[in-house]
Amino acid sequence: MIKKIIINADDFGRNKENNEAIIFTHKYGILSSTTVMTERNGFDHAVTIIKAYPNLKTGLHIDLDAIFIMREPNRFFKKIHKITPVMKQQIKDSINKQLDKFLKAGFTLSHLDSHHHAHMHPDVLPLVAQKAKDLNVPIRFHNGYYDCSKFLYRNLEKNVLVPILKEFNLKYPHFLRDKFDFSPNYESGEIMMHPGFVERYRAFDLAKCCDPELKRQIKKNNIKVISFADL
Repeated sequence: MIKKIIINADDFGRNKENNEAIIFTHKYGILSSTTVMTERNGFDHAVTIIKAYPNLKTGLHIDLDAIFIMREPNRFFKKIHKITPVMKQQIKDSINKQLDKFLKAGFTLSHLDSHHHAHMHPDVLPLVAQKAKDLNVPIRFHNGYYDCSKFLYRNLEKNVLVPILKEFNLKYPHFLRDKFDFSPNYESGEIMMHPGFVERYRAFDLAKCCDPELKRQIKKNNIKVISFADL
């Protein structure tokens, strides 16, 4: 079986430095995909430079930080535990605004995901899932990435989130990681990267994606690098 992985860089459009690091990682490494932030300072710069790289697939990195913030892995909390009707309408409006800005700028949509993993909130996922279904694009799903027993529901992924994805009949990679791991048996997966030149963790991701040894390991383990559009 040929394993398939998507190597995706978040935060394209965050700022000029991150944009240039993502392009560098695509040119000299194995980056196949990136997701675009439309509401940050680097968006106009991202629009300008992406035209020269048609093989770098682009999704929308939905940014809901102005409404609520999800926490980091294994601390799967947020500041507000329930999404009110007013917040839900704000979220729907924000998603539509960002998507419209993304498409009008000339980007081709490969998939949907979100900044700080906001779309994994059980009240937000149906909104994003409906949009993904309407647009016929895959979605990022955090299968096995979080300890979901600490967030709102026990067995959140199995009992709440997976049924939502099945209801909307969405495509998604079978796992999500933030490091390269070739040992599990899987059909498809996503490696989530954050390349950069300045911040230490971003510089580490950039160096890893450009490591010639990684390319050899991918070939050795019979892995094909794809994009969300190939699912």
